[in-house]
Amino acid sequence: EAYFGFYEYLKHMMISKNTNKMLRSYTEKDFTLTREQENEVKKFYSQYQGISMISHAFYTQKTGVFSPYYIPMDIYLNVVDEYFNNREESKMLDNKCYYYTIFAGIKQPEPVIFRIGGLWFSSDMEMITFEQASDLLSKENVVFAKAATASCGGKGVMHISMENGDMQEQFKEFLSYAKGDIVVQRAVKQHKDISNIFPHSVNTLRIISLLSNEGVKIYSSILRIGVGEAKVDNASQGGVTCGIGDNGKLKARFYKLNGERHDVHPTNGFVSEGYKIPGFEKAKELVKKAHPMVPHFKLVSWDIAIDEEGQPILVEANLAKGSSEFHQLNNGPLFGEDTKKILDEVFGKNK
Repeated sequence: EAYFGFYEYLKHMMISKNTNKMLRSYTEKDFTLTREQENEVKKFYSQYQGISMISHAFYTQKTGVFSPYYIPMDIYLNVVDEYFNNREESKMLDNKCYYYTIFAGIKQPEPVIFRIGGLWFSSDMEMITFEQASDLLSKENVVFAKAATASCGGKGVMHISMENGDMQEQFKEFLSYAKGDIVVQRAVKQHKDISNIFPHSVNTLRIISLLSNEGVKIYSSILRIGVGEAKVDNASQGGVTCGIGDNGKLKARFYKLNGERHDVHPTNGFVSEGYKIPGFEKAKELVKKAHPMVPHFKLVSWDIAIDEEGQPILVEANLAKGSSEFHQLNNGPLFGEDTKKILDEVFGKNK
């Protein structure tokens, strides 16, 4: 037990070192918080634990707005996320092949085939051969093949299209590196108003929610948008993010992973401020319906597409280790006025 505690300590220290090193590399070298700002951060966090100033410096420098309530990236991953989510269970449940069972009744991309535990299945979970799976794939015009686990940041996702050549050959290429469970889904046809922002990728909403005895509360929403000719919208693949206000309208700035700020979309010059996101209220309703279906995971990041009819489609549920930095770049401190209440609970101040 003591060894496990020491191992966890080393793991947490490594996460802190790596995240702080990354944020330090993103922050202008000559930028520092004022002494008054540092004192304000120390005063607030001293009731919980000592912290580095790098996260607050990063958010302040990139957004131009200071607040002591920013959640440092390492505290979010090491403490907050671990407190609210059962990470051991997430290793089993966070598998896209099982989403159709776990989130029954929630609209999702239409499946074509699955590979689960080395076996092949049709969309209705009938066991089939690999040859039958390939035949089903060849009848499609465009699909997304995804690793069912560990496909964060757009890694482990392949856009397969007849426009790019033989479907089965592309699929073989995907299988050459995707060794575990996989799901192949029909491409989502997104709403025209979202396609207007950037047409080459399915641009998804990332909504973070907290489940408690009081129900489901949504704390932050952003839109993830591709750039260039990208087929995926992930910021880690070069995409940008834009905050969504409670009124469902986009905010004025786009941010890249490193905090680089753009006043217009870097590829097409799209101006975001005040642009209404279709289906936003319905997306929030989907989150409030889906979150109680996974009650062992209290803090979840949801990826949601909006289809042609303005209906939300659940693309992915990040049951652990969802990103906080994109939310805070676009929308300010993650938990806003609830920051103290939530940290009091996480650090046991309410006992």
